[in-house]
Amino acid sequence: MRKVIYILTFLLCGMLQSLSAQGMGALFLSAPEEVFPLLTKNSRADFIDYLDAGMEARVTNRLGGKSCMRVLTDEFFSLEVSPVSTCQARLLPFGGDTLICVVNSVTAEATDSRVTFYDKQWRAVDGRQLFIGPAIKDFFVSDEAAGRYLEKCDIYLVKLTLSRDDNTLVAEYMMPDYMNSDDAAAIKPLLRPLLYRWDGKRFVRE
Repeated sequence: MRKVIYILTFLLCGMLQSLSAQGMGALFLSAPEEVFPLLTKNSRADFIDYLDAGMEARVTNRLGGKSCMRVLTDEFFSLEVSPVSTCQARLLPFGGDTLICVVNSVTAEATDSRVTFYDKQWRAVDGRQLFIGPAIKDFFVSDEAAGRYLEKCDIYLVKLTLSRDDNTLVAEYMMPDYMNSDDAAAIKPLLRPLLYRWDGKRFVRE
């Protein structure tokens, strides 16, 4: 009897460790469909199965197009939802708990991103104080450069990129991709990416 109990306990611990090790993969599967509206739960499970088998993780989405999981780790994923849209997510420590930070990006001529925060039950969390986006002028390398060209930058188009390796986020101003070639050539060298680091409570610009 003791041997049977030992075996069952060992197997249960192994199962729990396996579930825990899935991390982001398990949360990705548990998300309600409104979070990833183009992907059924079966499609999301297929991504993980393909990656586990060392295969390209590509599935047919609800619109009949192809979606591809590019990266999946315990704490991060990067997903090409369609040829013009991507989704990234990262687990972030938050007051003894964990938040899920999701960045959705759409590219037409230029890329624009939106960031959303969830708890582990995929309930939306008010993110207004978790990430305060930069002003357009913040992207310029100097006040003098902003003074010369800011009036041409009247649309807020910002690409956000989560890091695969740590709790950082990069913001880039993308409106020059909409401009004529002369304006874009003049302005792009005067712009800089902005790095934000999660401090346990919010993203802080460095």
